[in-house]
Formats: sequence, structure tokens, C-alpha cells
Amino acid sequence: MKYISHLDTIRFLERLFKKANIKVKFSEGFHPRPKMSFGNPVSLGVEAYNEVMDLELAEDMDNDELLAKMNEFCPEGIRFKAVEEVPRKASIVNDFEVMIYEIRGEQEVIDRIAAVLAQDEIIEERIKKRKLQKRDLKEKLVDYRVEGNLLYLEVRNTSPNAFLGVAGVELAQVEIKKMGYKK
Repeated sequence: MKYISHLDTIRFLERLFKKANIKVKFSEGFHPRPKMSFGNPVSLGVEAYNEVMDLELAEDMDNDELLAKMNEFCPEGIRFKAVEEVPRKASIVNDFEVMIYEIRGEQEVIDRIAAVLAQDEIIEERIKKRKLQKRDLKEKLVDYRVEGNLLYLEVRNTSPNAFLGVAGVELAQVEIKKMGYKK
């Protein structure tokens, strides 16, 4: 399942709701879409656990019934753990902005990433729209710790891929798991 893109996951969920006969509210306009929103997208190739989503239903349904219907039609690799009513209108990205990752790799690779994380400034340079842009990733770093060849990383609304790039680490050198969110 880690090789299914964010957009494919959205399309899967749209089909799941139809198949499970879950009545979802739709946006208005020329091309109506189901009213659902997600936390930050997961990079392709990253396993994700404890992801969150908002969904607006068109008709009332018991939380246990909704959970059972969604899981009944899920393929192996996708399971919904809980359904909660959320009376707010805030953005889900703002409510769940700190993401928790596990990064596993060779000890030398993990040490190289940890050395970058320990710096006072972590300057990422990238070209966007043909202009060189710089940003300090240290502002996005919440916490980290290293246990052997495993790095636990907490970041605010950014991907760990940015930190790997600054450290000169290729994605193929590590295994990344998104473990969920911290409120």
C-alpha cells in the first residue's frame, strides 16, 4: 500500500463510500467532489499509520456502523481504527501539524542525518519557478532522537525528505514510516 499515491487514495475512498453505501456530502459547483479532507499527504514509498481525515456525511449514521461499513470493503493494508464526531470547522492540517516519523537505515546514514538535525540552522536550498529559494528547516523540527540505526523524528507540516536532502541521503538508503500525529 505504500506505493499508492495520495490522489489514488482519495479516488479509492470515493469508490469505497459508494460501494459501502455511505452517503457523503458533496461540494457545489461544476465538478462536485466528496467533502473530505486529510492531513499532509504522505510521500510515495512511505508507510503510513494512524492517518486522519475529515468526512462530512449527507445523513446521520452511528459511528460504529460507519466504521464497520468502511472496513467491510477495505482491501488488505487499509483499516480504519476509529470514527469520532468533530464539531469544529478548523483545518485538519492545523489541528494535526506535528507528524511523527521513524527512519531506519545503516548506522552511518542515520548518524549523517542526526548531525544535520543537531545544527543550529538547517538551510535547504531548492530551485522553484527558476529561482533559488532558501528556508531554515530548523523551524520545522520539533524533536528527534536516535536509537541505534533508528531515528525518531517529529516535524511540523513538512516532509522528512527535506532533511534527508540537506544531509545528502537518498531515499533508497532509508526506510521511512509515518507513525501518525501529535496534537
